[in-house]
Amino acid sequence: MKGIVDLIYGTRRVRKKYERNNPGEAVVAADASKGIITDQDEGIKRGTNWITSQRAVILLTSRKVVCGKWTIPLEEIQSAQLLKFRSSFGEGALLKLQTTDGTNYQFGMQINPEWTEQKIIPLAYEKANIKQSPFSIIVRMIVIGYLIYWVYERFIAN
Repeated sequence: MKGIVDLIYGTRRVRKKYERNNPGEAVVAADASKGIITDQDEGIKRGTNWITSQRAVILLTSRKVVCGKWTIPLEEIQSAQLLKFRSSFGEGALLKLQTTDGTNYQFGMQINPEWTEQKIIPLAYEKANIKQSPFSIIVRMIVIGYLIYWVYERFIAN
């Protein structure tokens, strides 16, 4: 799954372009991700904020974390966690960064050894479960209801 997602996001191309434009800065890890900013330190949960999340390649360099329009200098990172979880699409990870100004970033990505083995950011590692938001539960119920209706109309009613 990771290879497909990286292909869609162009992770290798983005990494090479960044390295070409920033020769004095080593890229330690790169991954396709979805990112959000939260008001407070939150756990893993599905919700509407992930629908409109920033989708971009997240790069960890020797000086900063870059993801789309966000640049987070390493010296501004107050705490960092990497939460590993299992979903219907395989193993995933949520990188949580809190900065010295109190901003909380969350980056959802596929599990990647580049992130788990890096030594640039001291990460606290945890296993976690994804919490379901009411919105997520309602959407799933609507989709399942529609599939049942479609199967009934397509195969049973005729």
